[in-house]
Amino acid sequence: MKKHKDKSDSPKIPKRFLLIALAITLTTILISSAVYMFTRPTASPTPRAAIIDQLAGSQLSPSSRHENTSFIQAARTFLLERFSQVDYYSDNATVDQYRSLPTRGYKFILWRTHSALALSSNYVAIFTSEKYGTKNYDQYLDNGLLTLCNITDDPNLYFGITPKFIREGMSGRFEDTVIVFMSCNGLRNGYLGTADVFMERGAKTFISWDGWIGFSDNDAGMSILLQHLVDGNETIREAVRSVPTYASNLGTNTLHYYPFEAADYRIPDYRQEHESTAYLIVVASRENQLDWQTALDCWVSESS
Repeated sequence: MKKHKDKSDSPKIPKRFLLIALAITLTTILISSAVYMFTRPTASPTPRAAIIDQLAGSQLSPSSRHENTSFIQAARTFLLERFSQVDYYSDNATVDQYRSLPTRGYKFILWRTHSALALSSNYVAIFTSEKYGTKNYDQYLDNGLLTLCNITDDPNLYFGITPKFIREGMSGRFEDTVIVFMSCNGLRNGYLGTADVFMERGAKTFISWDGWIGFSDNDAGMSILLQHLVDGNETIREAVRSVPTYASNLGTNTLHYYPFEAADYRIPDYRQEHESTAYLIVVASRENQLDWQTALDCWVSESS
């Protein structure tokens, strides 16, 4: 008769092997958790708006600084109708801040800034608040990502970003961002290179003037635009057409949008879609008028 094997006769697994197996299991779980945390999809930033008020930067010379608290407060009020958060840039309108701009989830950028025509390259350079000499950007100047900009009666040179900076130097992409470029010549005929590259990077539309615009006219016209575009929920075409043409001794200045395909776009109500605390850093400011000769003499010193 076959003898049954008693359970006590089964071979025992040494305790050290059990400890090793347990350690391996725990290590596998930890590694898997770490991989998941680093590779899982991250939520998109909360859609918000930005006001870039480079004209109010304290680092600018008095002749180049043009603050307008009333306009900034009015713009903030309009934007908070559709955005729960409004970020404000002025002194921090720097090369580094511009570099990360597409990553911040902005669906609307109100860009109140100096700009300069690059006559030989047919684009508009966008000023930063950084003076030449305050930081070493020689590599960016050499490869064409940055250029140097000057304004008459201002002894300083300022770093300005170029279309190449927007294309190659910025991180991330814009997602249907409306860019309202409050500066001269943003959509001047023959100088669409800057607007084009914003479209390449995911912007929905680029709204700006086709000529030299005075500071008070600029702020007044953009107040009308925001009233129609944001408060009135009008299309891009309707809102832009509501802004009058302004005349000066340098000619007429008309607001345009680009590209034409954005004509029927309306600003969504992001505030209801994404709840968050609204805030805006407010700056003390004053309002000045434009010296037309100063505007005319804005120039870009292009690196060879």
